[in-house]
Amino acid sequence: MSILPVASARYDKTDHPPPVSPKITPAFLRSSWLSWTIAFALCLSAALVGIEAWQMWHVREASLRSAGIVTASLAESLSQQIESTLKTADTVVATLAQRVEVEGANPETLQRLYGLMTSLASALPAIHEMGLTDKDGNAIVKSLVLHPVGLNYRERDYFRFLSSHDTRDAFVGQPVRSKVDGSINITVSRRINAIDGSFAGIVVTSVSMNSFRKLFETVQLKSGGFISLVADNGMLLASSPDSFGDGELAALAAAPAGALEYLSPKDGVNRVGASSHLPHYPMTAMVAENSSTVLSEWYGQLRVHGAIVLSILMVIGVLGYRVDQANRATRLQALSDGLTGLANRRCFDETIAREFQRAARNGQPLSLIMVDIDLFKTFNDEYGHPAGDACLCAISAAVQGVLRRPGDMAARYGGEEFAILLPETDLAGAVQIAGDMQAAIRALAIRHEAGPLGVVTLSAGVASCNPGRLAATPAWLVEAADAALYQAKALGRNTVTVRANVEIAAPAAIARKNAA
Repeated sequence: MSILPVASARYDKTDHPPPVSPKITPAFLRSSWLSWTIAFALCLSAALVGIEAWQMWHVREASLRSAGIVTASLAESLSQQIESTLKTADTVVATLAQRVEVEGANPETLQRLYGLMTSLASALPAIHEMGLTDKDGNAIVKSLVLHPVGLNYRERDYFRFLSSHDTRDAFVGQPVRSKVDGSINITVSRRINAIDGSFAGIVVTSVSMNSFRKLFETVQLKSGGFISLVADNGMLLASSPDSFGDGELAALAAAPAGALEYLSPKDGVNRVGASSHLPHYPMTAMVAENSSTVLSEWYGQLRVHGAIVLSILMVIGVLGYRVDQANRATRLQALSDGLTGLANRRCFDETIAREFQRAARNGQPLSLIMVDIDLFKTFNDEYGHPAGDACLCAISAAVQGVLRRPGDMAARYGGEEFAILLPETDLAGAVQIAGDMQAAIRALAIRHEAGPLGVVTLSAGVASCNPGRLAATPAWLVEAADAALYQAKALGRNTVTVRANVEIAAPAAIARKNAA
């Protein structure tokens, strides 16, 4: 007998990978389920990381907050010391101004003032020099110069202000460069009035910025911080190191309320800083420290804790992987045949139901081949059960080797009967696969004297349907393929018969006897 010619329409796709080695459907192997044990391990890992991160963040915040308290305390201490220095200078200026107004500016008084100024300047390290000018700005007494001839200070801001304002308050001027030795100083000055109340001159004391710088350097060596003194107009008066100060106070003031750090505008470094304005003078002391320095110990703790957490996560991961592999192995064992390694009946039932629904959604055909080893009972009786088991394993491997796509599945249906499920494959494609299987089994040349050809052969029944177009069920497809198989065996074995995609009643069978 000959089979009707049918054009092959097996839906091979270019993106299909080469034959796969697993004997259970790859669709199962790609399932996304996770066991409760793995889910618990993931939750535990996430909780561990979250708790550790939260704890380390709070330790970091506490370190920065503690550094902020230290810098604030140091800034306040420095501002008090600077305030005390300026007050001392102001007291000296007030005393000298009062003495000039009382004793006048005769030569004897000027001589005594020179001696007093030099002695005070020597006793007070922060005082650079003292001086007295007349109403035209000419220096008439200076602690650094015995005869200050030709020195005029009319252009100084303190002279311009006090000569035009009748005030008894001290005037703190901008930093100026000394006309005697070129040093940078801050001036504290007071107005001197004549007996009639008119402007008679100025007493001025210069406070050395170098003294503040030395103070800052000493403090920096002990604290490791950055220190600056900034006038209210933004001018940098003194700093340590010299590179620190420009824009730092403005950046600190611009930081959000409650922020523990600010970003340096000059070098882009995060710093912890604090400032303290002098109570009676127009300037502010600022202290800052690099956040990296503050957090150096914290970074060490972070590395240690990170290593511990990573080790724990690795242990959890390894255990989780082993549990997952064990779960998968258990499920594979539950869904695979212990002898042949193919999918078992339970796996086949689950897969055909799933593939049937998918075929109905996609409008694609679904084919099934039922295969039976010809006269296998006789083979067992003649050659023994061990030989029968070996035969089953060899045939299973050959059947699996014929399949080319991940979605194709070969299952041991029962005894010597196998089921091959072929998604997206029409009748002609299924017949081709069945023929390839028969050829592969014959190529094994397993001796079977009672068989049709003297070697082990197969009989196959093929059924195909399109679930989206036909009112069929998985059970009907199995029954149709099984009926075709029995018809093949009735036709003399080593035969393929088919059942086409027709109405459920009275299928048409086409038989073929394969030549040896």
